[in-house]
Amino acid sequence: MSFLICAALASSAGFGQSLSIIKSGESNYWIEASAPANNPQTLQASANLHLWADIHDPVQGQYSSPLGGMTVAQRYFRLVPSAPPAPPIVVMLLGDSTASDDAGWGGGMYGYFKPNATVVNYSQPADSTKEFLQQSDELAKMLLVQPNYVFVAFGWEDAVGDPDRYTTPEEFRTNLVTICQIVRGFEGVPILVTLLFYRTFDDNGMVIPPDPAWNDAMKEVAAELQTPLIDLTQLTVDLCNQLGPSGTEFMNASPTDVLHLSPAGAVVVARLVVNAVPDALGPYLTGIFDPPPVP
Repeated sequence: MSFLICAALASSAGFGQSLSIIKSGESNYWIEASAPANNPQTLQASANLHLWADIHDPVQGQYSSPLGGMTVAQRYFRLVPSAPPAPPIVVMLLGDSTASDDAGWGGGMYGYFKPNATVVNYSQPADSTKEFLQQSDELAKMLLVQPNYVFVAFGWEDAVGDPDRYTTPEEFRTNLVTICQIVRGFEGVPILVTLLFYRTFDDNGMVIPPDPAWNDAMKEVAAELQTPLIDLTQLTVDLCNQLGPSGTEFMNASPTDVLHLSPAGAVVVARLVVNAVPDALGPYLTGIFDPPPVP
């Protein structure tokens, strides 16, 4: 049995505004909102009362829309005065092939951002923090662009790469501190992202998680520097345990590649990432509460 939590907030009948969630039948839900034409409102949703993302803008007159069970479950909704678009920003991704456009979750990120956020993915196959910091092209490009937000998703090549790429957990930790300091040097916000893992399962159908050493080092850096951390390892472990071995097959880049992602898998994993970003990115997000495209 699933437990449904939903709430409509911040409606004001005295100002001609209203917001409600209507149940129709056994499992169909509608959200209904209204606002005067001279006082347009934006309908927003949140899972945690912190990261709010727009659903419809502007609400003028009457508005209604069906909500699937996955969309309405554990969601809060509110109406707020419509505001001008947030100023343009640049969002950059750094990492290895697991975050790249070709076979990683980075390829699924673009559709979750509004046009006022430019997403640039400099994740490279076989890249590690060591290679990135050795005057790589990606480092030079980042310093030139000076993005507002930088997702830092290294780890696999640091952990298992050849000697030119490998770092010990302590070296990895030091390199992450350096990368965060570089990003903060041009007033960007680093966002650390833990490892995507091999989708392999034990005899009970539960995910076998990766070696925690490099993830632990990343978490230590996030705590020490007070920088945002997205625990993608835990998010994907939870999702894959929910879907089970057969339910995750669509995510695999190929029948034998259970680390990298298919295009559909990239969109699903990217959705986990964007739902865990800092609250300040809320005005730049779209579609993050839509049901995941699971076949």
